[in-house]
Amino acid sequence: MKKRTQWMGLIIAGLLVVLAAYGFSQYGQPQPPQPPQPPTPTQQPANLVVLTATLTTTQEVPSPMVTTTVIGAGVFVFDPATNTLSFTVAYRGLSGAATAAHFHNGAAGAAGPVVQTICGAPPPALLGACPAGNSGHLTGTWTVPAPLVPALLAGGLYVNIHTGTNATGEIRGQINPL
Repeated sequence: MKKRTQWMGLIIAGLLVVLAAYGFSQYGQPQPPQPPQPPTPTQQPANLVVLTATLTTTQEVPSPMVTTTVIGAGVFVFDPATNTLSFTVAYRGLSGAATAAHFHNGAAGAAGPVVQTICGAPPPALLGACPAGNSGHLTGTWTVPAPLVPALLAGGLYVNIHTGTNATGEIRGQINPL
């Protein structure tokens, strides 16, 4: 009986060696687990620049007459290969409907000239008329003229939104790289 148990043990050990050899030949040696790797972007160029703006009444020059709590935020993605700026600006709580929105060339704390109308006047506006109501969002694309690219990338452009009560601008946000 003892010999039989020894033979069974040898047979089982032999089978385990054969199975391990087969597994190594089919799948290779087992590897330790690897930490998950982040996905690599395949459709986005690595040189895109992300910019943001927080729109407030306190940044507007001259100071607006506002009795409501107004907020706004913008996200901008600039592609230097094409000078294309994709943007979304959202706002809530204006004193009335937006009558115009613009990109301006100007440093923080200073009024600057309109370089592109987003909605409203003066034409041509990227989006046509502004959305109705005192809340909304503006989404579009602008091809930034080459001379304005350095100002954009250095925080020298801003976006603002105008209303009937505040024709010179109700909220404003400097556009800055993240």
